[in-house]
Amino acid sequence: MTREAKAYNIGWPKKENFVTVFVMKTWIRYHIVGLCMLGALAGVALEARAEDPTPTDPLRSRTFHVATQDDVAYLSVSAGLRIVDISDPASPADLSTVILPQSASYAAVDGDVVYVAQGPAGVYLVDVSDKTKPDVISHVETGGSAMCVALQDDVLAIADGSIGVTLVDVSNSAAPQTTWSFRPDGYVRGVKFYENRLYVCAGSSGVIVVEVDGDGKGNVLLDVKTAGDARDIDFYRKTAFVADGRFGVSVLDIGDDDSPSLTSSYRTEDLAHGVAFHKGYVFVADGLRGVSFYGFERGKGLTHQGRLDTLDGYADKVTVHDRKLYVANDFKGMYVFDIHTPKSPQLLTQ
Repeated sequence: MTREAKAYNIGWPKKENFVTVFVMKTWIRYHIVGLCMLGALAGVALEARAEDPTPTDPLRSRTFHVATQDDVAYLSVSAGLRIVDISDPASPADLSTVILPQSASYAAVDGDVVYVAQGPAGVYLVDVSDKTKPDVISHVETGGSAMCVALQDDVLAIADGSIGVTLVDVSNSAAPQTTWSFRPDGYVRGVKFYENRLYVCAGSSGVIVVEVDGDGKGNVLLDVKTAGDARDIDFYRKTAFVADGRFGVSVLDIGDDDSPSLTSSYRTEDLAHGVAFHKGYVFVADGLRGVSFYGFERGKGLTHQGRLDTLDGYADKVTVHDRKLYVANDFKGMYVFDIHTPKSPQLLTQ
């Protein structure tokens, strides 16, 4: 018999070979059953983690944005949406976690509804009337990657990455309807409403200003070129502060509605991802370098005041609420600073 013929010969003419087959089958069945049991146990473990993850669980500890309302913070985390009681900012207490398909990059809260940007999974609307038992209401599919959301009246603006910006009518939260979209050249990471206009942070395209009517339709008015890579924006009267990526923070004069202009820019030590203004001070989430903060005077621009150490974290976004600065510090979670005296922030908790 040739070697090839032996390779395909599965006959067993001898009795002892039947015993061998029986032993092999028994061994295989035993291991299959064992693997199935391990799989079932793994499934139970995963389900338990999803329903009740611990505070040290990496699904929850990676924090990308903090939204606040009253005494509650809504954290955009790897697992989805984490809801925290901040009535005592020095000792935040977990209320619940909503497990969603993707990492949440941003959230906006309005009344009992939280709008959660979910990257390629779009935007999820979550009912938080009961903070301990939140419930998903509906879902908005987008063509890109939902990076940020902003709300004005019943219009939800979505920063949709390479697809641009999308407007959605959310007057019926159970059935949101897309009303308008626009695709600039840059990558859209940030959106914010200010004085009835929508400001779109469009990466290398700078800041694009959009007029939004009551029907949720947009009209592009103009754009302002920034120093670098526009990612986030905040306002003080007729001035806008832009987190400009590796170029730091840019200052825009928006006093002339028809012709806003770049007045100055300031380099940060790392990448500027987020920005927030509070009582004459600008706080900039500066990646590995923590939070840089600047004093601001109209006509004089920004003056660097110092840096808040986020203890080896990675500052993604900053939020000001009730004279507290909330820092989304990536894998280090949420940090809270007391900014009653803005020039001398004090770390409360981490």
